[in-house]
Amino acid sequence: MDRYLKKTPREKPERDLLACSSSKALKQSTIHSLKGVVVVEDIERLKCKLQLPGQSVDILITSLKDLGKKIPPRHILLSTKIGHTVNKLRKHPDQNVSTEAKRVYVKWKTYFKEKMEKPQIEVKCDQKAEDLRLMAKKLFSAALGVESSHVIVEAVEREVFHCNKRLVSPAYRRTMRAIVFKLKVWK
Repeated sequence: MDRYLKKTPREKPERDLLACSSSKALKQSTIHSLKGVVVVEDIERLKCKLQLPGQSVDILITSLKDLGKKIPPRHILLSTKIGHTVNKLRKHPDQNVSTEAKRVYVKWKTYFKEKMEKPQIEVKCDQKAEDLRLMAKKLFSAALGVESSHVIVEAVEREVFHCNKRLVSPAYRRTMRAIVFKLKVWK
């Protein structure tokens, strides 16, 4: 069969000068990567991280950087009070945390001064998922012996939910059950 094939070296096609100059690799964006699209659950999870006492500086800075990537609408800022939390962090003793908090605060403030209320996309869970998450919070708070609205209950549940790709999946349920049972055995 080789005698019918004729092997010749391949020629490289000539590229346009314009194509060579714009050698940036384009990347497909997701809806969550857009700065105007805000998941309320993420905002509340980051708020819980910022409010926990004794939180490390690295976690505070990464949380503030994540908040800086987004511009939540005014009604989300008012309902979650994330602006108050970021503003309080401007007085943090660590210089890096305070400058990052100031950067986020000023960015949001100038955005709302320039452009008034814009319609934003708001993502919420369905009722079944909310009921399952509420039950997980109740079980977790019962295992800890605190109220279900306690800060640590909210923070742990939000983090588990986020780590499971914001899905109430079998992995989420398994993780929450494991935490609850370990706490019950630990008592």
